[in-house]
Amino acid sequence: MEKTSHKRNMVNKGFTLIELVVIMAIIMVMAAVITVAVIRYIEKGRQAKDIYNASLIKDAMNTYVFPSDFQGQVISYEDPETHATEAYKRGWVYVDKDEIRCSDASTALAMIDFGLVDVSDEFEKNLREHEEDPNKWFPSGPDGDYYRRTGINEYAFKNDLTVNARRTWNTYQLDVYIDDDGELHMGASASNAIRTGGHAKDSETAEMFAKKLGFNHAMITPIGEQHSN
Repeated sequence: MEKTSHKRNMVNKGFTLIELVVIMAIIMVMAAVITVAVIRYIEKGRQAKDIYNASLIKDAMNTYVFPSDFQGQVISYEDPETHATEAYKRGWVYVDKDEIRCSDASTALAMIDFGLVDVSDEFEKNLREHEEDPNKWFPSGPDGDYYRRTGINEYAFKNDLTVNARRTWNTYQLDVYIDDDGELHMGASASNAIRTGGHAKDSETAEMFAKKLGFNHAMITPIGEQHSN
């Protein structure tokens, strides 16, 4: 009887400290792996939301009829292979975590017409009347989604189209280029770099974002590498 009791005690003595440490370590590793997987899953959902919103902006600018003399910046582009130089008028829609910025009246009207930003009838009327004026018109105060004039004379709007991603990119931009024949070209880029002034170039993120939107070729412009179709 004594021998049997002794064996039973040996079996029921429980886990040793080392065994408990090993089990806790395994649990922590599994928890970390699950957490990383969940974060990646959530980030992919945020990416998908941004790509969907960017595709709406892309469609808005593709369907808008830009006037021959819209308020775009005049830029030159040199083909990296042929070295032929072409001139374009360029506009853009810039999006970050706080706001959307339209470079000129035409890109703003493209967003308004597509229902992506909301403004008063008076705002829209005045914008159309001044669409081709060399001097841009700005309202005296906030109006609907429009809320400020930026330091480089963009129209800034606040609504739900702002950047959702947390780890992949913090800004993205869609560009429109009108050539001398009035033909529309488009490009896109994105960045996860910290902006310290000027354009924060991040070629890897720009290429990934642009490809998700169907842009596969790069056009080098004064503000960086813009992937275009």
